[in-house]
Amino acid sequence: MNLPCVESMQESKFSPLVYEKDLATEAEELMNEIHAMRRNLIRLVDTNPKSDYRNAHSSSRLVTLGKHKKWLDKNWPKYSNVFAEPKEVFPEAIQPRLELVTKQAQRDIFRIARLSWSLPYSIGYGRRLNYLIWDDSNHKLMGILGLQSPPIGFSARDTRFNIPRDRKPEIVNQTMDAYSVGAVPPYSDLLGGKLVVLAAASKDVRQDYEQRYEGRITEMEKRVLPACLIAVTTLSAFGRSSLYNRVSKGKKGKQNLWATASLGNCKGWGTFYFNDDLYQKIKMFHQKLFPDKPVRGFGTGSKVKQLVIRRVLRQLCLPQTYLKHDIKREVFIISHTDNLEDILAGKEETPKYNDQPFQELAEFWKERYCLPRANNRCLCSIDGKQTIAKALELF
Repeated sequence: MNLPCVESMQESKFSPLVYEKDLATEAEELMNEIHAMRRNLIRLVDTNPKSDYRNAHSSSRLVTLGKHKKWLDKNWPKYSNVFAEPKEVFPEAIQPRLELVTKQAQRDIFRIARLSWSLPYSIGYGRRLNYLIWDDSNHKLMGILGLQSPPIGFSARDTRFNIPRDRKPEIVNQTMDAYSVGAVPPYSDLLGGKLVVLAAASKDVRQDYEQRYEGRITEMEKRVLPACLIAVTTLSAFGRSSLYNRVSKGKKGKQNLWATASLGNCKGWGTFYFNDDLYQKIKMFHQKLFPDKPVRGFGTGSKVKQLVIRRVLRQLCLPQTYLKHDIKREVFIISHTDNLEDILAGKEETPKYNDQPFQELAEFWKERYCLPRANNRCLCSIDGKQTIAKALELF
């Protein structure tokens, strides 16, 4: 049993367990790093504009880039030709194609594209489906889509939908969470991000999910869950989202068929600003305190990371509010069915699918978003491959 912090003890800065394990010096150093991280976060998000949100992620992102530098130096020359320059993109000729990642070269390209973003790199966890979206008119990469297992506890989703507690794992695991959604330059300037959102809503993704996970036994609960994909949840990167807001996938008469629906904002709790270097130190400290509670292997996603940090904060006598960053990110859901609410509530079990093939959605995207945007922009000003290389700090 772990004892609480005892103020009456001479060595009362930390919990008794820290002193019992002779870890006071390490605890002091770790506490100072956490304090510094927290001060930096407060300074960055004080005024709440999106630029400050990006800055809040910058240190974690730079640490990640440093870890991948040798790999990037080796692989960028091999794959740089898949990223377009503005002069290689002709909006009228664009032919989008969705490709499921199954081979190493595809994984490498996905990784390079994801590392170029302002959010720290993540490989996802649990069940995963990753995609590349290509422009077959010039064989260049347009964007990437990464899907992973959904969080079992997700307040914005759980507040909106009446999911029965006794069936929650079974029902929630018929959804996925989009952890990487975006276009790369120059397609990002042609609203290519909305094409990636539409890919998440496509029939192709649902069928890939069914094919890959039909009959698969879960690692955690050792049972077979339904291999139906009924919805995808996702979070905006920084505050209110322009990427996910009002994404149309077609029209019924004069009315738009919206691909996404907002579930409001998350509450601003999370671990993202505990960068990887700091988290590794926290994890090693946790291992010394709790050698009987391993944190390796399957199940070490965001939920386990939060659990580890919470335990260590408690032993350092730091408040649990250190996990509250107050960055409000908008939550969206992309439904594949007309009866989503009834399925999530456990009232129905058979999905009434309303999704469309990716090619159909891509044709609509081109007419609705891409070409009007191209007509209003000078292509000479659009960023391209060099912007990606600069973001990766390759020169």
